[in-house]
Parts: sequence; structure tokens; C-alpha cells
Amino acid sequence: MPSSTDRKRLEIPTYLHDRLVEIAIDEDRTVASVAQQIIDAGLATHQPGLVAQVDTSHYSPRAFAALDAARAETVQFNHNFIGTEHLLLGLLKIEEGIAARVLGNLGADHARVLAFMQTHLKQGKGAVPPLAELRLAPRAKRALQYATEEAEKLDGFTVGTEHILLGLARVRDGIAARILATLGVLNAIRDETQREMGKSAYVWEENQYGILAPAEGTTAAKEQNDVRRDDAAGEAGGV
Repeated sequence: MPSSTDRKRLEIPTYLHDRLVEIAIDEDRTVASVAQQIIDAGLATHQPGLVAQVDTSHYSPRAFAALDAARAETVQFNHNFIGTEHLLLGLLKIEEGIAARVLGNLGADHARVLAFMQTHLKQGKGAVPPLAELRLAPRAKRALQYATEEAEKLDGFTVGTEHILLGLARVRDGIAARILATLGVLNAIRDETQREMGKSAYVWEENQYGILAPAEGTTAAKEQNDVRRDDAAGEAGGV
């Protein structure tokens, strides 16, 4: 154990110290042991890097996986940040996500986007922090903020890969948007995303009566119409 002169001091606010003392007294422990337990618990659940920069609590598993994939995509470019271009590649890595399907439908698959980036982006220089410590570039962070807005506007609570893609498309000065524009697909992103989402049974909207109902053209809407037709046929037949 280091001597008292070698130990580092940790200053904490008075209110926090008082609360630690209360817990220590209630549990018949030392203040140091309480503080250590809290620190250990915090370190065990801490998620560094990009997760700490954005609220991912409402992200779908695929959206979260896309963020992890984006982080990994920085390695080949030796970049010490996560930009919109890395988020774009991350979305394309999650092939079962709506974003990857949208981009694939438009002809902007992972291979094509990656080839473009390898040709036009500069390699980073110098040391790069561990992947877990990479930070979001300002435009990437803005894109993820837009993604949350898109989720709230389009279908409610959960942020999916499709919302991240729409967020990237809104950051027109980001590299991802410039890549998509160069490939000739940027302006088609929103319509194609809504078309893909329209295949889902989970897209709802207000109908003409102000009642939340399955959006027109979705699986749920078709099923609802089938039920209504069956009910009408049953009534007509006296069933």
C-alpha cells in the first residue's frame, strides 16, 4: 500500500460525502468501503466512447450493432474518431437492417461505398485510441440526434437503422451525405426508406378520424382490411 504522502486525493462535494456517511452508518461500514463499492459498480456498467455521447437506451439491437460496426470500420482508415462515413459503413454491415436494404435497393451496397471511401478518403496518421474510447465527430453526433427525431416523427419510440440513415441524409455537409450524393442516391433515401418501412406491420399513423391505425399499404393494414371484409361477408350471409 502506498504511503500517505504517495496517495492521490479525491475531493468530492460535501453533499455526496454526507450521503456516503449516512449509508456507512446505516450499514455499519466505513465510508471508504461504500465509496469503493459504488465506484466498482459504476466501472462494471460503464460504456465508454460513443455510447456515453448519445442516448442509446431506445436503440434497437440492430441500431446498436450498427454503432459497434461503425466503430470497427474506423480501423482500416486509422481514424481516431467516428464520422458520418463510418456510421454509413456500420449501417451497411447490418445486412438484415432496413437501412442496408434501402441502400442495397438503391445500388449503394457496402462494397461500393467502401471502395469509394478507400479511393477518396485520406488515411489517418499517428496513434489511435482503443476502439472503446473513440469519440463521435460533431456531424456524426448531429446525425444520431436527427435519428431520434426521425424515430419520434415516423413510428414512435425505438431508433432503428432506418432512422440513423435518415439522420445521416439530413447532415448534408457530412461525408456520408456527400458519398450518397456522389453515388446518385441521396435524394431517394427518404422515399425508399418509407417504402421499406411501409412493408412493416409496425408502422402506424392517424387516420381521417384522428385514430391511430396501421399505415396504408402495410401488412397490418392489409390484415385489418381482410378482417373487415370477412366480417362484412359474415353479416351479409347472416353468419
